[in-house]
Amino acid sequence: MRNPYTCDNCIYNPSQYFDIGSKVGYCLKCSLLLKSSSHTTCHFFKRKDLPLFLSQEGHKEHAGDYPESKGIVFYYSKHPEQEIKYSECHAWLTNTFDPYLHEVAIYHRSEKKWVYLQAFLSSRNPIKHIISSSFIRRYIQQCGKKNDNYRLVLSMANDLKEKISMQLEDFRIEITYEEFGELKEDYLKEIILLKIYGIQEYGSILEDDKIMWISDELNGALLYSWKEFFSYVQQIVPVVQNYIISSAKQRGTFFPDSDSFEEMG
Repeated sequence: MRNPYTCDNCIYNPSQYFDIGSKVGYCLKCSLLLKSSSHTTCHFFKRKDLPLFLSQEGHKEHAGDYPESKGIVFYYSKHPEQEIKYSECHAWLTNTFDPYLHEVAIYHRSEKKWVYLQAFLSSRNPIKHIISSSFIRRYIQQCGKKNDNYRLVLSMANDLKEKISMQLEDFRIEITYEEFGELKEDYLKEIILLKIYGIQEYGSILEDDKIMWISDELNGALLYSWKEFFSYVQQIVPVVQNYIISSAKQRGTFFPDSDSFEEMG
């Protein structure tokens, strides 16, 4: 059984999600490479595989077991992980350059994160889906209520309609073609859910129950095959987007000045 409290399931490590993603992770909280992400954790850990409002109690308990001063440590032994900074120069010289890892490092150094996030959306690549959902969840949590990020969340909802093209190479572990066939459908569903969780977190921040519980719109579709599930998700996207737009209109934040194209985050 997968351990849900390791770095490969943390939103601060955007380029990995359990068995999928870059070979090496990157922690946005600690600004360090994660070479053993399936076995490490830290005080600031936040789960990818649940909305924040459903996992807060678990996070508090976890944080109590891993003191802030210890940094990134191995889950069971609590011994510190080696601290390694990201170096693009080193990656090229050692033939270990990973474009997904590099994207995360660039984002971390970027000053205009809102623009970067908007440009990163709308991809059929599963790893980019994972990265963008983690980026946005982290971003809207940091903003809280002070900035209404409905535009980012609308784009994330629109991404739910995009077909995801998963390849054997997207897995960061060695698997056979037979295993790939078995794992593919489950991971495709989970990647969709990561974005739904982000939308739910936005609803939680705004205390909007309709957005907070959009998962109810799935109505058990998670039990269907991937093809049926995806078809169902595509059908509910307009409903979800209508909730987001209606909510923003009620607050008076939905494009209040239609002649201006200002960043809103």
